[in-house]
Amino acid sequence: MFLPVTAFFAIGTGIELCGLKWVSDSISIVNTISLIMFSFLVGIVVSRSYGNECFERIQRSLKSREVPADDVLNGAVMSLCSMLLITPGVVTDTIGLLIMIPATRGIFKDMGLNLTRKRIQAGQQYFFFRD
Repeated sequence: MFLPVTAFFAIGTGIELCGLKWVSDSISIVNTISLIMFSFLVGIVVSRSYGNECFERIQRSLKSREVPADDVLNGAVMSLCSMLLITPGVVTDTIGLLIMIPATRGIFKDMGLNLTRKRIQAGQQYFFFRD
């Protein structure tokens, strides 16, 4: 388990560095740093605003005795979006911005649901409950 995770982070870091080098060669280092700082701020704003909104929607659903499954899933996807935007890099920012767009957010939600279903059916996903 340790080796695949380490390889994933090493390859991901290499891809991000190559992307940053390409962008800095295209638009200058100052503009690249400004772009990274801007995406960081957007990630923080998305995290705060959408997080609070999502939490309120979940509370309203629970008060009306409805299952807030879609709200929880939207919250998880937008949390991923904000984490990707906060992380410096070209690839992570691109994926984060794609998740922010409502039309493409559904694609990412479906991908996550399908992955979770497959892992549950294969017995690779475990849920732990407190009594």
